[in-house]
Amino acid sequence: MPVMTIIGCRIFEDEVVHLIEKGPELEEVIVVENENNVGVIRKLEEIGVPHKSLPLEKIPRLSERKNSSGFTLIVMLLEFALDGVPEKLREKVYETIAEMQEYSDGILLFYGLCGNVLGSIEKDFAASECPVFILKDREGSMVDDCIGAVLGGREGFLSKLASNGAGTYFLTPVGAVYWKEMLIASRVTPEPENVEMTKMIFDISGYRKVAQIDTGLYYEREFEAKVREFADLYGFEIINIKGSPELVEECYKKARKEVLRRKKE
Repeated sequence: MPVMTIIGCRIFEDEVVHLIEKGPELEEVIVVENENNVGVIRKLEEIGVPHKSLPLEKIPRLSERKNSSGFTLIVMLLEFALDGVPEKLREKVYETIAEMQEYSDGILLFYGLCGNVLGSIEKDFAASECPVFILKDREGSMVDDCIGAVLGGREGFLSKLASNGAGTYFLTPVGAVYWKEMLIASRVTPEPENVEMTKMIFDISGYRKVAQIDTGLYYEREFEAKVREFADLYGFEIINIKGSPELVEECYKKARKEVLRRKKE
């Protein structure tokens, strides 16, 4: 039974749920039971997708699994706050990969370069029997971050930025619902509730608009209301941008194909 693990930031929980619901058939879905996976578990329950929620110590390691032709996916998401401290992010991601290799035939990272701290991660684990993959665009370049991932990569992001002007703050559905946590995680402000101070920071940074990115995924019912809340607080104009889960879908398919190939050898 091939087993692949997705390790990623919570910002990608909609994309993870989408792959489980609409992607290639899975014999088993295991979501690691922790505070960072509550959104994934809730959304899977809401759409009625079968899955198991287990603490890590109760998930079988590769050596404990029975032979099967089915495909197992394990989901292990990490907290938003790691993105604000590059060194901490790198340490936690590398540590989690090392931990999950005992359970996995391959690991797909739902991260981008994130300040370039993950730029060499595939190379760093190249000698491992458990390959590590990270999100890349069609040209094979790593995406910069979660926004680039839903806009098709760096070129897609720069194109949207150019057409809408500088000074635009981008929000995906999950980013909008947790916008306060994201402001802290991205180190925009330590106190998003302090509207006056945060607005001053935005003004100094030149932000005037908020981009509401329609990713094509609709698991977050509060998306538009949260974008409006954000815009009203800071006096931003709302603009609508079309995104897509296509890049994530392609990376998932490629990683899965490689895991299956290696398992057959």
